[in-house]
Amino acid sequence: MARFRTLLLLMLLPLSVLVAQSDGSARKKQKQAEKAKQEQIRKQMKAEELGRKRHAKLQSKEVKKRWKKNKKRYKHVDSFDRRPNLWQRIFPRKRPENR
Repeated sequence: MARFRTLLLLMLLPLSVLVAQSDGSARKKQKQAEKAKQEQIRKQMKAEELGRKRHAKLQSKEVKKRWKKNKKRYKHVDSFDRRPNLWQRIFPRKRPENR
């Protein structure tokens, strides 16, 4: 039984050394992949922001005014966290029609 344990230990020792050596390169590859993913997310966010700016430039003056008014109206931070009361849930505010 002792010989079997020794044999098993000797067989697993080289395997653990190989795993330990490959771990450094695996970490490096994982870090590179994470960095590439972050870069891709950053580029995507930048493209979305540019798209929003371009979309805003194409709008008429009345639409820009309406946006600005609504931005001021709904700027309350805690309003997103709270559930609307019963009256507001039964009779929600109707949005203005686009003309």
